[in-house]
Amino acid sequence: MKFRISALFATVLLPWTFVSAQSVGPPQWMKEVTRLPPGDNANLRPVKLAYTLAWNNRVNAGEFEISIVRNEGGKSRFIGDAKGKSTGFARLLWPYDFRARSIVDESSLRPITFQLVEKERNESSNYDIIFEDKRQIFTTTSKKDDEEARTATSRFSFDFGQDVLSSAFYLRSQELKQGEKITMLVTPFNRPYVARLQVIGREERKIKGRKYKTIKLDATIGKVNEDLTLKHYEKIKKTTLWVSNDEYRIPLELQSQISVGFVSARINDLNWLE
Repeated sequence: MKFRISALFATVLLPWTFVSAQSVGPPQWMKEVTRLPPGDNANLRPVKLAYTLAWNNRVNAGEFEISIVRNEGGKSRFIGDAKGKSTGFARLLWPYDFRARSIVDESSLRPITFQLVEKERNESSNYDIIFEDKRQIFTTTSKKDDEEARTATSRFSFDFGQDVLSSAFYLRSQELKQGEKITMLVTPFNRPYVARLQVIGREERKIKGRKYKTIKLDATIGKVNEDLTLKHYEKIKKTTLWVSNDEYRIPLELQSQISVGFVSARINDLNWLE
């Protein structure tokens, strides 16, 4: 099993090229992507968050933390830094470490750049993504011990792509009323994914001994294939997200129900930075 950031989640180490959407007409998922402007329903206050990963609520599998600050150089930007690793018995089976950085425009909540470095046993991978107005440019470098590094560059034409941080900001900014649906194209590595979320209710939830008022959302994830069709994962039966039902809309818990149980990420610590 793998414990990459957020969400979601695959790595491709060989060169690839997407088929142009214009040559065959846009697929249905492109028409469904939510294009509402950012809302004003969340206070995106700089914060440091820590999470733990678990398997079936019994086995500690990993940990990660995210720090979000405002740029001090005068430009209106959010800068997110994240790091994490597998832990305990999971680390014996699959040693994994990552670091990531995201830069997001504060006014539009659009991503500018995203960088990810991850290491699995004897292999490391670097992902660099530049978000332009109508396309994303990916550069992937992978290296195994005692081998030459391999670098591939690819492009994907789409005018409303998101990275991990900007997609979280965009989701939190929306009204999130009962039944509301939001669809986003999110790129956590070097391939885009379509994330469909629906608000299914408000509830009080106990997380690590503390009770929270939450907004509950169901999510489905599909990987965009080279021909722009979507690949859905039959082994992932259900994914649910809870965010705090307050002015901050902090992600509190994520659960993915799979064929042999579920994996979860739960908030462990929160510190405001301003």
